[in-house]
Amino acid sequence: MNDGVRFFCMSGEKSNYFRQLSDAGIGAATMDALRGVDREKFFDPIFKDRLYSMERIPIGAGQRSDDPRIMARMTDLLGLKKECRVLEVGTGSGFSTAVLSRLAGEVVTVEYIEALALRAKERMDGDGHARVRFYCGDATDFEGDLGEFDAAVVFAACVRTPYSIVTMLKPGCAAVFPMGPAHQQQITRFVNELGAPDMSKNFRFYDLCEFDSIRGAYGWIDAPAAPSEEGPEEKPKDEGGEP
Repeated sequence: MNDGVRFFCMSGEKSNYFRQLSDAGIGAATMDALRGVDREKFFDPIFKDRLYSMERIPIGAGQRSDDPRIMARMTDLLGLKKECRVLEVGTGSGFSTAVLSRLAGEVVTVEYIEALALRAKERMDGDGHARVRFYCGDATDFEGDLGEFDAAVVFAACVRTPYSIVTMLKPGCAAVFPMGPAHQQQITRFVNELGAPDMSKNFRFYDLCEFDSIRGAYGWIDAPAAPSEEGPEEKPKDEGGEP
């Protein structure tokens, strides 16, 4: 009896989870991809009762999963098709990677924290997803050629447009990323039309969000310190008192 009650509750939570995403305006193709990925596979069993909530779930290495609505919204804004080759920055648990792999033909995903990248790869190996290539490192200063992409999504906050990422896009293709200061960002969609007479028209802005900093020059963790506006520090003058 208890097992039956628990199953009913979990089923209700799952139904409510997808209803909230649908009510947020997430498109049918993205909703199908989200339903097609087993969330239990990507999170520690200790958090099973939170899988179908809108909470950010701990994934290890001091990190948490993305807000489900924001992750779904950013994925939806890519407008992926089966022939697309997509770059993901911020593999995390691998859940978003699995969702992308159901929408695109190939996913290249880059995660800064090696332990998370390895764990995500283990979760997806041999699971019938579209081609996925895993890399570890700073995606904004990557050693090697990742090629061109039909879309890119960054699940980490950028204080300014991550040009080293968006320049990997084919002409006319889009990148979606959070842009803004540490306390709050806004989902940003940038279309790679660098020859446009008014670059501001390449941007569109959507929901407010909050992510941890991207690693590299476009975030606030690794950005070089601004030079001091003050002059050289003066040494205290000896006024003849006690040292």
